[in-house]
Amino acid sequence: MQTNAMRNEKVLKLPRNEVAAFRVAVVGRDSLTGGLLADALVHNLKCDTIVTRHSELLRELGTNTIDLVIISAEAGPSSGVGIELANSVFVAYPKLPIVILMNDPANDSVLQAFRAGARGVFNPQDSISDFIDCVEHVKKGSIWAGREVTDCLLQAIRSMPAPITVNKGDSACLTARELQVVQCAAKGRSNKEIASELHLSEHTVKNYLFKAFEKLGVSSRVELLFYLTVQRATYRLADDPCSMTGPGD
Repeated sequence: MQTNAMRNEKVLKLPRNEVAAFRVAVVGRDSLTGGLLADALVHNLKCDTIVTRHSELLRELGTNTIDLVIISAEAGPSSGVGIELANSVFVAYPKLPIVILMNDPANDSVLQAFRAGARGVFNPQDSISDFIDCVEHVKKGSIWAGREVTDCLLQAIRSMPAPITVNKGDSACLTARELQVVQCAAKGRSNKEIASELHLSEHTVKNYLFKAFEKLGVSSRVELLFYLTVQRATYRLADDPCSMTGPGD
C-alpha cells in the first residue's frame, strides 16, 4: 500500500509477484468507506485500486490508466455532486465503465444516475459479495442493478402512460424551444440551470415545461425521461440540446 498525502489519495496494490487484472478509481462518501471498498476489490478481484477525493478524480483519470470508476452519489460537500462528477467523467471518457454508489435509492435519483453514465448502481448497505458481482458485471460491459434499484426502475416504467406518437404535422408537436427545455430537464438539470444555459428566466422555463408535459401526456421528469427514450428516433434528438439556441424565446 502506498500513500500520497499531497494528492489526498491511497493506492492499494497487489504484491509484486502478482499481476493486477485491471485498475479501479474509487470516490467514496468518505475516506473510510472508500478504503473498505478498495480493500474488498483488491482482495476479491485482484486489481489495483486508487482511493481519491471527488475533486481529484478527473486529474487522476488524465494521468493514470483507469479501467473502471466507482463514485458515491454522496461524495462531495453538497447533494448531487457525485452524480455531476459521474456525468463529467462520462462526457470526458464515454467508454469508461462507471458504478454509482447510492444509499436509499429512489426513482428519480436512480434514473439520474443511469442518465449520468452509470452502468451499475449499487446500494452500499448491500453485501460485499453483491458489490463484487456488480463490479464484475460492469467491467464486462453489462448493466447491473440490485433488487432495490431494479424495483425503482420498474416502478418508474409502470408509472409511464402509453407513449403517444408525435409527428411534425400534429398540433401536439413541441416547438424547438420546448424540445430544448425538456431535453435539458431529462438530463437532470434544474429549472435554474436550464434558464442559465438557454438564457431564459426560470418562470419561462417552468412555462415551457408545463406546456410540453401537457402535450406529451406526462406529469413528471421521470416520465419525461422514459418518453424521450422511446421517442428518440421520432425526434432525432441532439446530443446536447442545452448548448443550442433557436427561435421560440
